[in-house]
Amino acid sequence: MSDPVIIAGGGPAGLMLAHELGLWGIDSIVLERLPSRSGRSVGQAVNTTVVELLDQRGLLEGLQEHTTPVQGTHFSLLWLDMTPLEGRHQPALLLAQEYLEKELERHALKRGAEVRYGHELAGCTQDEFGVGVTVRADGGTYELRGSYLVGADGENSVVRELAGIAFHGTGPASCGLVADVEIDIQDLPEIHRGARFCPVGGLYSSVPVEPGVTRVITAEFDKDLPGASVEPTAGELRRAIERLNDTPFPDVPVRWIRRYGGPSRVAETYQAERVFLVGDAAHTFYPLAGLRMNLVLQDAVNLGWKLAADLLGWAPPNLLDTYTAERRPQGLRAAAATDTQLALIHPVEKVAPVRALMAELLKFPDANRYLLELSTGLDVSYAPEGAAAPVGRRLPHVPLVTAAGAGSVASALHAGRGVFLDLTGSGSAANPVAAWADRVDLVAAEPVAEIGASAVLVRPDGHVAWAGEPGDATLRPVLEQWFGTPGA
Repeated sequence: MSDPVIIAGGGPAGLMLAHELGLWGIDSIVLERLPSRSGRSVGQAVNTTVVELLDQRGLLEGLQEHTTPVQGTHFSLLWLDMTPLEGRHQPALLLAQEYLEKELERHALKRGAEVRYGHELAGCTQDEFGVGVTVRADGGTYELRGSYLVGADGENSVVRELAGIAFHGTGPASCGLVADVEIDIQDLPEIHRGARFCPVGGLYSSVPVEPGVTRVITAEFDKDLPGASVEPTAGELRRAIERLNDTPFPDVPVRWIRRYGGPSRVAETYQAERVFLVGDAAHTFYPLAGLRMNLVLQDAVNLGWKLAADLLGWAPPNLLDTYTAERRPQGLRAAAATDTQLALIHPVEKVAPVRALMAELLKFPDANRYLLELSTGLDVSYAPEGAAAPVGRRLPHVPLVTAAGAGSVASALHAGRGVFLDLTGSGSAANPVAAWADRVDLVAAEPVAEIGASAVLVRPDGHVAWAGEPGDATLRPVLEQWFGTPGA
């Protein structure tokens, strides 16, 4: 049995990765420097792709009581027409990050992960067989041996620093505040409810957290973060809201408050030999339209099965190299998309006519759909050059009719394995993936118009690797490319 994968950071990225590894029987140890889960986070909503990622692992059901449907998706607070997604994809949801983290932890523990609170990574070494890490806890240190080390420890990542990976920044400086205040959102003046672009330049949003508690978030630009020693205050929050909304905010109790901000940054690489980066350790940018959480979870589901394949011995050559090759361009693209949205917000005296023009352009269906897929992460593709849809993309989130009864694209992926989806309606005479039965499942279903193929090979992360006829000779080399040699 191999040494466990050591994951530094017990946020969504680290916990999702631990869950993904657990699906394959791979042990993991999550080191979280905080003594307990704080429940204090910026995240307040998840977009379409996040919802679908959770659903494809069966993780959404336990979160339903904490969710509320979001009424739309925006690009820089310019609201988009959601019609192109209806019947094909899940809606975005209001979901506080603390509930997401609790559910991910519950399932990671169920799959065998070990989470150590109050344990902080202090050093690491690596060789061709694994990694050795020094952990600080309980006033002392101890040594731990692992097969790989994954940095899921946020934008100030110790893992990234120890690995010597550069973290370059772009875009405007920003300074924001997030706080839970003790007032029901319906008792706030209307101008302080919901999300809005502020005419003075900046962003404001508020959502209900629980009865009598509202989460408030502000963002102001061309404003650097103060030093870490300068604690934010309730007075500072009220002054920021009044600047943005030109209306005083009620003087109500503040449960907690913290700052966030800075420029967009993307790591120079996501891998340094046996050390990997996921989530905010690999990229950080202003959280707009749920795109940041989208990237965090997509990193985890992309890396999880590839690490498992390597540790189980069936990974084809260079499979681990595809993690950085696939995910870093998406980090760069998401950061650029976010910086573009911020450029439509500030400086306000210059952006007003541009925003007016953008509003006109969004009346064109193609422009609306392009920004809709960009803002939800549905445009992410790993297709090789010249490949036709649906190769490289995620499948529509649609029902399936199988011999066993009603199913769905999401339920076919619950086990976290590859899936060969035969949509001929009759099933193949022979199982074309029988030799890979330990890593690829066969699912036969009735034809699905929204998928537009007779059969598809779906990777464990939900992206299509191949599409064609079930007996097509082009299937085998793609199986070997992603799932290795049969029987390995």
